[in-house]
Formats: sequence, structure tokens, C-alpha cells
Amino acid sequence: MPTALLKNGATVQVAVEDLEKFMEENAENIVVQHVKRRGKLRKKIAESENIAV
Repeated sequence: MPTALLKNGATVQVAVEDLEKFMEENAENIVVQHVKRRGKLRKKIAESENIAV
């Protein structure tokens, strides 16, 4: 089950079926994290979504 980190510090688990609706409703409260692997971003920042799941 995906986990979202909110700006208030809470983490919320969301069912995959409800994930898209949750992201639309809470877009301003979700913290974006760019995960690095071996010192490099997995995706270029321009290609990444503004959602951390």
C-alpha cells in the first residue's frame, strides 16, 4: 500500500484504487521527495511528478 508524507509530518497509507483521487484532493499537502540512488536522481527533476508515493 503506497504511503504519502504530508506537510504536517503525518504519513498516510492509501489504497492503490484510491490513490489518484487522494493525490488530486491533497496535492497542496503532499511533500515531494526526489529519491537519490548512488548520488544521482532516479529521474530528472523536470520529468518527475509533484507527488511522493
